[in-house]
Amino acid sequence: MKVIDIIRIAAGNLKRNRLRTILTVSGVVVGVGAIVFLVSLGFGLQKLALEKIVRLDALKVITVTPGSKSDSILNSDTTKKFQQISNVETVSPITRQLGTFHLGTSESEQVMYGVKPEYLDLENIKISGGSSFTGKNEALVSRDTLTSFGLTQDNVLDKELNYSYDSPQGEIKSKIKVVGIFDDKGIYVPFDLINNQGQPYSSIKVKVRDKAQVAEVKRTIESFGYNTSVIQDQSAAVNQVFAIINIILGGFGMIAFFVAAIGIFNTMTISLLERTHEIGVMKAIGGNSKDIALIFITESALIGFLGGFFGLSVGWLLGLLLNLLINFMATQSGGEAVTLFSIPIIFGALTIFFSFLVSTIAGIWPARRAAKLNPLEALRYE
Repeated sequence: MKVIDIIRIAAGNLKRNRLRTILTVSGVVVGVGAIVFLVSLGFGLQKLALEKIVRLDALKVITVTPGSKSDSILNSDTTKKFQQISNVETVSPITRQLGTFHLGTSESEQVMYGVKPEYLDLENIKISGGSSFTGKNEALVSRDTLTSFGLTQDNVLDKELNYSYDSPQGEIKSKIKVVGIFDDKGIYVPFDLINNQGQPYSSIKVKVRDKAQVAEVKRTIESFGYNTSVIQDQSAAVNQVFAIINIILGGFGMIAFFVAAIGIFNTMTISLLERTHEIGVMKAIGGNSKDIALIFITESALIGFLGGFFGLSVGWLLGLLLNLLINFMATQSGGEAVTLFSIPIIFGALTIFFSFLVSTIAGIWPARRAAKLNPLEALRYE
């Protein structure tokens, strides 16, 4: 029997028992849809996390922090030493202070970072309101900080903040003008504003001219006794974490899918019992056992393929609708639209193939039973 004939007969049998076929396919759709919906959430969150930390320029930046040795501190001499390393383009130190800030009747304790203008480019700091600082007593304030004050951009932009912090010279009190708002955490001020001479830096950003030289520069810095980290390390860690999350989320969906696979097995077994006489007739007129087995396996495979295709569509549609709803609510409240659900093409193709494969396997045992039926006993059956 030709392949096209086997497919035609299998499709005809499924169509003849339309209600049973729809219910069985629906079970597969629910299982596959659950897997796609849950795992696409994991992929979406993973993509969102990587987008936040990975940029082309960021891949060339090394973050240096003090090592375990007492002499591995970061200071002005360190920045000069790093600047002399081959292939290093920019060296930008960072200092930080924990200070108390006052604005009107509001008071909040915040981390204040002293940075140089190039640091904003290295960290891809996006200023969403106002501008970058140009003078010494100016500051960029994050939206997170505004929330802690219970304020909005309009309340604080171009206003002065009173602040105080402890230094080796004693408590320092002063004022800074808020000239810009950015989407991150903390408060950024010019480096020299809180650079206490003789005090070590908290970290240093080193930008390499060529991404290919990052590993070599990183090894050189580490040979001085400092700790380093690069975006690739963070990306690898993010991928590992989300790989585990996707497995867990997929595992929940697999429960529903294997219940659907049992449904396929049950459907094909019932179909075998109902068509025993029909199988006997086919064998009596010359149908061989292989063709009969292939018909049953093809029916099961078609159920799996249809369930996989529509399950993928349902999972994708649910993710899309929920994404639109979340983004609508986010933009209405002044937030940023994001993509929380993402389905890689390879994952979609593998989902349909997996559904097809498991359904095919579920139909093997009923197909073997059908192939082994004695034609005389099958003709007498009913």
